[in-house]
Amino acid sequence: MKNFKTIFTIIFCVCYTVINAQSKDKEQEAFATFYIKDARDNGSDVTPNALEENAYLVLYKSNDGQEIMLSNYWEKSNSQSFGRIYSITKEGKPETASEYRYDLYNFQWSYSNSYDDKKGTAKIRLYLVYKPQGTYFEFTVLPENLDIIVYKGTMEGDLKILETKIDK
Repeated sequence: MKNFKTIFTIIFCVCYTVINAQSKDKEQEAFATFYIKDARDNGSDVTPNALEENAYLVLYKSNDGQEIMLSNYWEKSNSQSFGRIYSITKEGKPETASEYRYDLYNFQWSYSNSYDDKKGTAKIRLYLVYKPQGTYFEFTVLPENLDIIVYKGTMEGDLKILETKIDK
């Protein structure tokens, strides 16, 4: 029984250390948070799961402040996909008498999952519409397996920091 307790304690400590190391980046201060109101996975509505999990996306700086990071965080299960973004491009149009201002960002995301050993790269398309009542977003994720994940909702914060990282 003592051996079992010792092994259990060691496993618990190792797991706790790994989880804390993986989640350290999400503790950084966010400069933009995307609250998911609609979620689709290959066209299937997974909104109830996302809402139950209090899922959201967040952009933040890395610990050293040199990289911009993205986390797809599912609060209830305390799981996330996270990693740096790069190769950022932007286009958009200013507000007119008949249309709201919008921005379209495209970038790459190098991610790791906290809930399994999967790592990879995904193409991201972030479409923002600035309305008087708030900022609407549509966030499309295209990972290597060519699944299509689309999140829609509202954004808080701003993306001024992205302007310094846009590929010219």
